[in-house]
Amino acid sequence: MENKKVTMKEKVLQYVETQGTASFTEIQKFIVDEKFGTGTYAAGYKMVKEWVWNNETKQSETKMVKRNTNRGYYCGAFSKGYYSRTQGEWQSGGYFLRGSSRLVKNENGKYSVIRESK
Repeated sequence: MENKKVTMKEKVLQYVETQGTASFTEIQKFIVDEKFGTGTYAAGYKMVKEWVWNNETKQSETKMVKRNTNRGYYCGAFSKGYYSRTQGEWQSGGYFLRGSSRLVKNENGKYSVIRESK
């Protein structure tokens, strides 16, 4: 029996299929927790100093805001595409958005899975 490694893309596709649809943040949480252990994504929330615009004073000011330092992990896999220097052409869609099995973004902003027969 062949022991084939399941890629992160396939794990994500299976996760989204079990949910029906999933938001970008839900997928991010799944990936981080899958890769680094349950609870890792939730533990990534930190208070950070950020510049924000104050409409009353019409000036930028610093403010402490809660952000997840793990958000954005695997973002390139959701990109619209990239230029491949080795192939000398534009490659459409990030890793999760291309191929016969892929994620598609719905009008409501959530992702679902498409699996086409080869």
